[in-house]
Amino acid sequence: MTCHKRFKIQKKVREHYRKIRKEAKKRGRKKLKKDPGVPNSAPFKEALLREAEKRKQQLEELKQQQKLKKHKEQGQKRKHDENDVASSKAQTPKTEFVRKKAKLSCKTVKRDSKRSFCRELQKVIEASDILLEVLDARDPLGCRCPQVEQIIMQSGGNKKILLVLNKTDLVPKENLDKWVHCLNKELPTVVFRASSFGKEKIRMPGKKKLYLSRRGTCLGGKSLLTLLSDFCKTQNKTIRVGVIGFPNVGKSSIINSLKQAYACQTGPAMGLTRYIKNINIDKNITMLDSPGIIASPSNSAIALALRSLTNTEESGLLDSVTTIVEHCNKQQLMLRYNISSYRDSQEFLTLIAQKRGMMRKGGLPKVKEAAKWFWSQWTGPKMSYYCEAPPSLTLSSHLTESIVGDMQQGLNLEELEKNNMTAIKAIRSPRLSSSILFQCSGLTNGITEKDLPEELPEREENEEDGDDFLDEDEVEDSDDENVDEISRLGTKRLKAEEVLLEEELLPGKKFGAGGEKSLNVDKIIEEDDTYDFNTDYV
Repeated sequence: MTCHKRFKIQKKVREHYRKIRKEAKKRGRKKLKKDPGVPNSAPFKEALLREAEKRKQQLEELKQQQKLKKHKEQGQKRKHDENDVASSKAQTPKTEFVRKKAKLSCKTVKRDSKRSFCRELQKVIEASDILLEVLDARDPLGCRCPQVEQIIMQSGGNKKILLVLNKTDLVPKENLDKWVHCLNKELPTVVFRASSFGKEKIRMPGKKKLYLSRRGTCLGGKSLLTLLSDFCKTQNKTIRVGVIGFPNVGKSSIINSLKQAYACQTGPAMGLTRYIKNINIDKNITMLDSPGIIASPSNSAIALALRSLTNTEESGLLDSVTTIVEHCNKQQLMLRYNISSYRDSQEFLTLIAQKRGMMRKGGLPKVKEAAKWFWSQWTGPKMSYYCEAPPSLTLSSHLTESIVGDMQQGLNLEELEKNNMTAIKAIRSPRLSSSILFQCSGLTNGITEKDLPEELPEREENEEDGDDFLDEDEVEDSDDENVDEISRLGTKRLKAEEVLLEEELLPGKKFGAGGEKSLNVDKIIEEDDTYDFNTDYV
C-alpha cells in the first residue's frame, strides 16, 4: 500500500469519528434516573421500608458468608500444599533411589538418538502385518533399504512388503511407467501422490485468489485402501499397516492423505517424526507412523547428501550441495535456475544468491542461505528431477523367487495394475526436457540397532548402580556402607587440609604464594560446630 493511500484512509477515519462526536453533542447525554423512593402518600410506607432494610441486611450477610467460605478454602489449600512439601522433604533418599531404579532400564536411551530411532522402527516392524516402504519417485532405488527389508523377512509372521512410489507428480510419465514396471518384478508397487494439508486459499482486496499451499487431490489412495481392505477380508481380521522409509519421502503425508485429515505432523525439515503414532483409518485398518531409517556412513556421498539426517547442520550442508551439483548435468542446472556458466559449487551458490537477492551489506552473497534453499528444493516436494530406470533389473541379494511369490500371495495384483495405469494418466507430470537428469546411486544401506556400538559410559553407570530393582534392606546396607566411607574420607581430607594450612602459614612463606590456595568452607563449618556456648570468651 502506498503512503498516499494510507494517509487518505487515516484522514477519512478521523473525519468519520469527528462526525459521530458532533451528532452525539446535538443529541445530548441521557441522565440516569434516580430512585424516587417510596412516596409519603403511599399506605404501609414504614412496613415497606423495613422490608427493604431486611433485604439489604440479608444480602450483606450472604456476601460475608461467601467471603469467609473463600478464606477457609484458601487456608485449607495452603495447608494441603505445605503438607505435601513437608512430606516430599521428609521422604528418605532410599525410597527415591528405589523408585528411580524401578523406572530406569539397564540402558537409558536419549529420545532423539540413533538408537531410539532404530528401536521405534523395530517396534513398528514387529507390530504390523503389512509394511509400506515409501519411495521417492525421483530416486526409487536410492530410497530402498536392503537391511530393513531383510529384517522384515526374517521377523516371521508372514509379513507383507508393499512399495509406495510417492511424489510421482515430479517425474516425467515415461520415466515413471518404466520404474513401476521395473519394481513390480520384485515387490508389489503402488503409484501414489499425497495431498498436502496446508493453509487455505485467501482473497486479497482487489486481487485474485492466492494459493498459499501446494494443495492437490490425492491420487492412488483409493487403490491402496481397496488393496488393504481386500487383504483384511481374505485374512478375516483387522490389520496394522506400518509406514517406513528414509526421511523426507512423505510417510506422514501418505497417512494424512488416507485419513483425509492433518493427523501427523509434516514439513520440509527432516526427522519430524520421532516416535510411533497410531492412526485409525477405519474399523479394520490402523496405520503406524515411524521415524525415518538412518543412513549408514558407508554409503556413497550422494546417498548421504539426500538421505542423511546430519545434513541439517551447517557443516555438512555445503558438502551435500557440492555432491548434488556434481551429479547433475551442468547445462540443465543453468537452464533451470537461469544462471550463467560456473566453475564449481561455490560459484554456483553465489550465482543463486545473487539471482534470489540473498545479499549482505557491501554486495556479499549469503552462500549458506543459498545452500539451505537449494538443498530444501531437492529434498522437498518442489524440484523436478529423475533417475533412469535400469533396462533389466536382477533380483537383489536379499530377495529370492520364493520370497517374491510369498509377498504377492493374497493381494489382488490385476486390480492394482489397472489402478496404477489410471493414476499415471491422471497425474500432471513435467516434461522430460524441463526436468533434470540425476545419476542414481543404487540401494542405500541403513543402520539397525545391532550395527550401533554399545554406549560405554551409560553401561559403566549402570554397573556402578547395580541391579535395576533393589530391595529396601539392600538399600539400607548400601547407605550405611556409604556413610562409613564418607566419614573416613572426610577425616583424611581434614588432615590433608591441616597440613596444607601449616605449610602456608610458615614464617618464611607468604600467604597464598606458589599457587592460590584458599581455606576450605567445610573446615570452617567444622570449627563453628565445635563452639561451646556454656563458656564465656570475654
